[in-house]
Amino acid sequence: MSRMNEMGPLSPSDRTISTLTIAGLNMTNSTPDHDLSNSCLGSRRAFFARMLATGAAVAAGPVALDRSVHAARPGQQDAILRPNLDRDLFRVRMEMDVKGNVNLTKDPLLAQTADKPTKQQLPITAKVALDFEERYLRPEQVDRESPIIAVERHYHTAEGVSRLSRLDQRTELRGGLGTIVARRDQLPEAIYATDDYLTHDELDLLRTPLASVVVDRLVPTQTLRLNEKVELDKDVLASAFNLSGVAQSDVEISLVSNDSKNAKLQFQGKIDGFANGVPTQLRVLGKLTYQHSERAVTWAAVAIHETREIGMAEPGFDVTATIRMIRKPLPSVQFLSKNAVAVDFDAPPPADRLLMAIDCEKIGVSALLDRRWKIMQDGAGQAVLRMIENEQSIAQCNLRSLPKYPAGNQLSLEAFEADVQRTLGKQFGQLVRSEEQLSDSGLRVLHVNATGEVQGIPIQWIVMHFSDETGRRIQATLTMDSESVNKLDGSDVQLAASLQWDRPGALDSEEATEKLGREGTETASSGKQQLRLSPAASSGPGNNGPEHIISASDLPSSKR
Repeated sequence: MSRMNEMGPLSPSDRTISTLTIAGLNMTNSTPDHDLSNSCLGSRRAFFARMLATGAAVAAGPVALDRSVHAARPGQQDAILRPNLDRDLFRVRMEMDVKGNVNLTKDPLLAQTADKPTKQQLPITAKVALDFEERYLRPEQVDRESPIIAVERHYHTAEGVSRLSRLDQRTELRGGLGTIVARRDQLPEAIYATDDYLTHDELDLLRTPLASVVVDRLVPTQTLRLNEKVELDKDVLASAFNLSGVAQSDVEISLVSNDSKNAKLQFQGKIDGFANGVPTQLRVLGKLTYQHSERAVTWAAVAIHETREIGMAEPGFDVTATIRMIRKPLPSVQFLSKNAVAVDFDAPPPADRLLMAIDCEKIGVSALLDRRWKIMQDGAGQAVLRMIENEQSIAQCNLRSLPKYPAGNQLSLEAFEADVQRTLGKQFGQLVRSEEQLSDSGLRVLHVNATGEVQGIPIQWIVMHFSDETGRRIQATLTMDSESVNKLDGSDVQLAASLQWDRPGALDSEEATEKLGREGTETASSGKQQLRLSPAASSGPGNNGPEHIISASDLPSSKR
C-alpha cells in the first residue's frame, strides 16, 4: 500500500486531487541535458504540452505511484550525500500548476467576527512560470551550515495566468523593479524590490509554495540506505514550504536509487502548521534528483495538497499545487550585479522597501501603504481597507469618492471640521488635530483627528479630504480603538503623502455619486466586535463586490 493511501480515507474531491497529484509527478526524473542559461523558461508550448499529456493520463484512469523506484537495481549502493554549501549562485526554473477551491465569506468584512458569515466556494486554476538567477546572502563569518536568511534574484521571466470562478487574470512582473530581495529571517519570507514598490499581484506571483533556497537542506547528510526512511526536521519543512511554523509532521524522505551520476530521493507525509497565524494543513509528495558532480539537487517535482482556514484578510482554500523545478549551479554571475545587495542582518527588512503599491481601481486612486493593509472591497465609488496583523484587525480605512466641486472651489478646513463633528454626532468627543497640507503629488489635504466613544469603547477617527484644482475629491476615514493608535505606525501620514489620482475614477460623475449617496454605515473591528458608526462619515460596504480580483485577498463579496 502506498503512503498516499496510508494518509486515511479521502473524500471524492481529495481522490480527484490525489490522482492529479500522482499523475503530475510521474514525469521523467532525470538531469536536464539542455543549457538552462540559454533557454529562459524554454517553450511555453512545451509547458502546456506537458499539461495536456497529464490531463490525458488522468482522463484515461487513475495513475498509480510508480513503485519501481523503490527496488534496488544491480550496482546500486548506499550513499552519503553532502550538498556543497559553499555554492551561493544558481539559475532556477519553476513551473507551477494549481487547481482547487477558494473558500471565502460572501462579505469579507464579516470574516472572523462574532456573527457567523455566509461562506461560498469558488473554483480556481492557475499556472505560474518563473525563471531567475539567485544569489544567497549571508552574514560575515557565519557557519555555512546555518539556514539561508536572505537571497537576491534577477528574474528573466515571472508570469502567471489564473481563473477564479469565471474571472480571468494575467500577472507579469514589471521591468524596472531592480533586484528582488527575499529576507527569510522570519517566515513567511519578506520580499521587496530595490528600485520600486511591488504590487499585491506581483508579490503573490513571487511567493512560491516551495523555496528553491531550501531544497538542498531536504537531503539528509547521514549515510542513506536504499528505502530507509528518515524523518525531516520541522524547521527545515517550515522553511521549505514557507510556513511560519510547523506543529506536527510525519514527512519522511528515503533514497530510492543511486548510481554514478545521480541519487534519487522521495519524500511524503503530512504537515500541520500555520502561516501568519492561520492554521494550515499540507500533504506533500515529492521527488528529488541529487547530482553527484554538482553536489546539489538539480531537479525536483513536488505535489502539495494544502488546506487553509479563512483568515481576517486572506481566503481559505483547498488546492493542489504541482511544482517542477530545475536548478543549475553557476560559476559566476550572469545578470545579477557583481557586488551583492547590501543587507543589514542585524536589523529587520527596511520598512521603506516593504511599502505596498495599493491600487483602488474603482475610485481611481493609488497609494503606498504598510503591507499590513489589505483591500477588503474595491467597489462602486468606494474602497475598504483593513490593517491586519497576526489575525487581529488594527484599523479600517474607508475611501470614498465625493461629488466634484466647480473648478477652483475648495472646502475650507473649518467647514471640514464642522462636517466631521456633525457626522459623528453623539459619538464625537473632541478634535485632537486639525491641519491643511499639500501632498507629494500636489493634492490639497485636510487632515482632522477626532476622538470619541462607540458602545463604551474609546475610538479615534482620522479623516482626510483630498482635492485638486479641478474639483475632484476623495475622502479617507481611518477608524481604530484607542489601544490600536500606536500600531498604526504613521499610516495616516503615509497615506496623506502618497495618495494620488491613478486614473479618472469610475464614479467620478455626478450621476454616479448620486447613486453612492451621503448616508451609509462604516464599520471597524475591535477584537471580534464590530463597531458601527451611524450616520457614517463615508458610505459603508455595499452589496456589490469588485469585478476585478487584485490579489488572493481581494475577493468579491457577491457576484454582480
